[in-house]
Amino acid sequence: MWQTIAIVLLCTWALLPAFSQQILVNRQNKTIAITAEDSVSVDPEVATITVGYQNYAATKDAAYGENIRVSNEVTKALLNGGVSKAALETERLQLQRAERDEKWTAEKKGERQFQAIQTWTIHVTADRAQSVVDVALRAGANVLEALDWNVSDPKALQAKAGAAALAKAKTIAEQMARGLNAKLGDLVYASNRAPIPSFAASLETAEVSAAPAPPPPPPPHLVLYPKKVKSDATVYAVFAIE
Repeated sequence: MWQTIAIVLLCTWALLPAFSQQILVNRQNKTIAITAEDSVSVDPEVATITVGYQNYAATKDAAYGENIRVSNEVTKALLNGGVSKAALETERLQLQRAERDEKWTAEKKGERQFQAIQTWTIHVTADRAQSVVDVALRAGANVLEALDWNVSDPKALQAKAGAAALAKAKTIAEQMARGLNAKLGDLVYASNRAPIPSFAASLETAEVSAAPAPPPPPPPHLVLYPKKVKSDATVYAVFAIE
């Protein structure tokens, strides 16, 4: 009997915090609840670039050797161009039998028995993205997989979006209070339900197949256009009315 009472009391005590968070709405506790959304867009501050080199050869050793040779030239050019070792990361390294393309001629099928690919992720400031891509392509890179724009402090940008959404919620609440011939009181409760941030790249994945010989210089007209970074926020706010 006493064990049963103890269990009931324990369960009741555990539920108290959950009930204490509820906001009672009645004639004595008048409130206005608002859900508002807003977003903030800013210029990018940092860029993450993925470039690489892909090649084919008749033998495994030839494919590997050619890939290492050109890859070393690309990374050397990047480092000499001002990219720090800490900002340069090996993303992918593959050496495998090539998947045959039916459009290849018999000669190409014989030459392309093996495929090697190596890619790197480079972290730089947004204003250096253009020059870094140019350096990599001139040095022999023939794979450009991704270019993502971001800010150095995404949490700070999210906080700005949350503040904008809360200000919007207060404006709506004030309008509703005036319509009820009431005065808006203090903020009673607020919840920021932030979505998962998504920073779209302005450059789609591109891969260029290369013969065993070094690829020709890339076209000089490639121009990058940094995309603004956007952060969205949804706020649920409850205000007292007087």
